Amino acid sequence: MKKVKTLLFPFLTILLGGFIYVFFRVESLRMFSWFNSISLTKVIITIRDYTLNYDLLIPDWVKFSLPDGLWLFSFISLILITWKNEINSSNLFWLIGLPIIALLSEIGQSISIVPGTFDWIDIAMYLTGFMLPFIINKKSLIIKL
Repeated sequence: MKKVKTLLFPFLTILLGGFIYVFFRVESLRMFSWFNSISLTKVIITIRDYTLNYDLLIPDWVKFSLPDGLWLFSFISLILITWKNEINSSNLFWLIGLPIIALLSEIGQSISIVPGTFDWIDIAMYLTGFMLPFIINKKSLIIKL
């Protein structure tokens, strides 16, 4: 039962990030064509018709930055679960690789070599999503570097 509880939080956070995209982001995103290819477009449009009424109530940082932090949180949490909270030289790449790519892509946006808009809030969300799993699991972390 503890394993189910442990896995539940990372999956809920990735689901929340996905819902934010579905409910409040533009339909030109690739994921909406995926929904169309599996015949979910009508369902998605129905949901969006309801949620878009609340679009102005949702802060921009929730719509545009929070999903990235949630997905990074989920990834790091699942990596820690996979390796039973052990950090060693074999899995260090998996723990820091994606966060480094995320941060570098944001920096790349600031100098126009990566498409998108640079945002300090994105960086804050990436750092929070990266650090929070370690903070939450600090008592059970095993570090063998």
